[in-house]
Amino acid sequence: MQVVHTAQAPAHTGPVPQAVKARGWIYISALFGAEPDTGIIPDTAADEAEQLFTNLEAILAAADATLTDVVRVGIVMRALDRDRPAFNTVWASRFGDHRPARSAIESPAFGRAEQHARYLLEVTAYRP
Repeated sequence: MQVVHTAQAPAHTGPVPQAVKARGWIYISALFGAEPDTGIIPDTAADEAEQLFTNLEAILAAADATLTDVVRVGIVMRALDRDRPAFNTVWASRFGDHRPARSAIESPAFGRAEQHARYLLEVTAYRP
């Protein structure tokens, strides 16, 4: 197993790696739309989703992968009805014709309380 890390995406404060790579599989830990340098969550749902995908692409690149290698995405949203439309627009723009498996749930409590993140992703990719 290889730990994957990049300064181009937010790091976790505890003993959690950004991602791990094992036998071609890439597992990305809880990922947020925080700006890597400041930890600030953008003001709008659309901007946060854009930053989230920028962070995802940075971690995938550090693992020698791209969005087309993503096979599954688990999404937690603080408010599905409110924030899913903005997220889906960015999802379609970033993934294009690629369609990984996906699930989404709503939870009012996740991440760092002071950041008020709207989205959390857990991603599985495969790059043999």
